[in-house]
Amino acid sequence: MTLAEAEFWAAFKASGTAPPDADARFHSAFGVGSGSDEGAALVVSGAKTATSSRPEDFGDQPPPAPGDLSILLGAGGVPRAVVETLSMTRSSLDEMDDDFVAAYSEWPDRAAFHAGMLEWYQGVDPGFTARSPLLCERFRVIWVAP
Repeated sequence: MTLAEAEFWAAFKASGTAPPDADARFHSAFGVGSGSDEGAALVVSGAKTATSSRPEDFGDQPPPAPGDLSILLGAGGVPRAVVETLSMTRSSLDEMDDDFVAAYSEWPDRAAFHAGMLEWYQGVDPGFTARSPLLCERFRVIWVAP
């Protein structure tokens, strides 16, 4: 955890919003996409309640599980909110249902979502296809710094 993340986490714990077991439930800090303020704003506003990752993106650490807490980062790694993981499922781009696509909230329709996701993930992994496995996370914002 960076100094900025640690200070943000301490403020969250002092806010009266944090559950008593917040430290035990901490998973990680992450940014949406490349860590943009636009992506973070979609999450903070409640418009974006889903995201995805390649299984290998977590390295040796397990992916978030329901109940885990994470710090959402904006541009430059600036902490913006604390989110709670609600669910984590494994799916390919071709298998994602319309509800998940809508909760992703970064593209106007399913076709744009499919094209945008392929472009994003192929930029990270040229071998990525619409059948490659992804971890699909649903989350909710539980605290935003005042």
